[in-house]
Amino acid sequence: MQIVRCVSCEGYGWFEDEFSGEPVDCDWCGGTGYVYRDARGVDRKIPEADYGKVAAQLEQLEAERLRQMGYSGQARHPDEQPIRRQDTGSDDESAP
Repeated sequence: MQIVRCVSCEGYGWFEDEFSGEPVDCDWCGGTGYVYRDARGVDRKIPEADYGKVAAQLEQLEAERLRQMGYSGQARHPDEQPIRRQDTGSDDESAP
């Protein structure tokens, strides 16, 4: 049995409720973002009793997911953040 990213929530562990906008835990993974996948490819929620046994692996998988999203773990000055360097289309020369 292997641990894989939940296909329902894509590893986030939650969704925004479409009516209220409130965060709601994913039913497939129970809010962890990861599930057990058996040899037949069937996914099932990781039981709470197993968390202690698989915690290190879950941490490793989550760190890998964050790196894939571009998170390095290092803080950047706001002027160095790519989103702040984009042209806003403003005529104001003081805009980044």
